[in-house]
Parts: sequence; structure tokens; C-alpha cells
Amino acid sequence: MSEDSWPKLAASTGIAAAVFLILSVVFGPSDSPPGFNDSAAEVQSFVQENRSEVQAALTFQFAALVSFVWFLGAVYYRLRPAEPSARLSATALAGGVVLAVGGLVGSVATGAAAYHVDTLGSESVLALWDLSVFGYMFFLVGLTVLAGSAGVLAMRAGALPGGLGAYSLLVALAAFVVGLVGSFSETGAFSPSDGALGFIVFLGFIVWLLAMGITLVRQPRAAAGGSSA
Repeated sequence: MSEDSWPKLAASTGIAAAVFLILSVVFGPSDSPPGFNDSAAEVQSFVQENRSEVQAALTFQFAALVSFVWFLGAVYYRLRPAEPSARLSATALAGGVVLAVGGLVGSVATGAAAYHVDTLGSESVLALWDLSVFGYMFFLVGLTVLAGSAGVLAMRAGALPGGLGAYSLLVALAAFVVGLVGSFSETGAFSPSDGALGFIVFLGFIVWLLAMGITLVRQPRAAAGGSSA
């Protein structure tokens, strides 16, 4: 077994995380989520009607979170040698942790609302649902830092292929703008509750996970003198 076998296995968890997230969308609710202008009764009705789908999505989100946290070690392993001191690589790792915490808060609140939707009052379900929305929104903080740090290291030090570095910076910028504007947008495309742009950024994150995972499986550590394509 080569010395890169275990790092490649760790890197494959990024691909696994992306697959689990895709499955969480496929098996999750197909109905449009409620918005901030929907009543507590309407939110409760949505959760009741989609309870099984929400629980299925939570199962895949659990697996995705385990895979992603493991993948962060592989990302740090690839980025760290590209700089003399662990500044941006540590920042990327911290961003990944914040991303995971945001996703965790969103999943926990959604799960609590779904599992107790028949016993909680509609106002309590609404509060849990709103908590999940903002948990997922602040997931974008971590994505901005993680993808941004990786992108800068790719462009400045060749830690990653140039194309992946550019895409990382694009994802970071999109996450920052959508999260920032979404923090005060109750309706419209930027709304964190039912806006389309947040979901588009989420899809962009899945593509980033796949691209990063495939890159690190192929070459878990950067080549001497920079990264190869």
C-alpha cells in the first residue's frame, strides 16, 4: 500500500459528502419551502405534509456532515504545505468548521420541527423552522471562508489547479453576496427562506466538493513547486 493510499481515502470523503447532499435533495421535500411571509399554520402544514421526506433528508445530511468533517482534514493536508506558516490553510479549516456548524444547526432545528410537528404548537414549529433557515444561511459564512482561502492559496501558491482555484473564489464571492443580502431580504431571490439564489449557491458548493474531492483523490498532496492540473 502506497503512502498516499490513506490520504486518497480521506479525500474521497469529499465526493461522498457531495453524493449524500445530492441524495438529501432528491429524497427531501419536493414542494417549495415556506417563506417568511407564510403563517405559522402554513409552515406547520408544510412540515406535516412533508414529514417523511424531511426525515429522509436528515438521514443523508447526517452522513454528509460526517463525510465533510473528515474531508476537512484532507483539504488541510493539501493546502498546508503551500505556505510557510499555517495562515490561510488554518483559516480554510476554521471556515469548514463554521460551515459544518451552520449545517448542523439547520438540520437539528428542522429535525426537531419534523419529529414533534404533531405535538408542538404552530408557533413553536415556526420558530424551529426559522432557526433552521438562519442556520443554513450562516452556513454561507463558513463556505465563504473555506472556498475563499482555498482559492487564494491556489492562485498565489499553486496549492490547487488554477481552474479549481478560480471556481473556489467564484463560489466564495457568491456565498458572501447571497448571505449578506439574504440577511435582510424577507422575500425575493435572495431570501434565505424560499429564495432561489441560496439553493443555487448550495448546488455550487456540491460541485466544489466534487471537484475538490476528485482533485485530492488524484493528488492528495501538491506537487513540489506547485500544484499540477
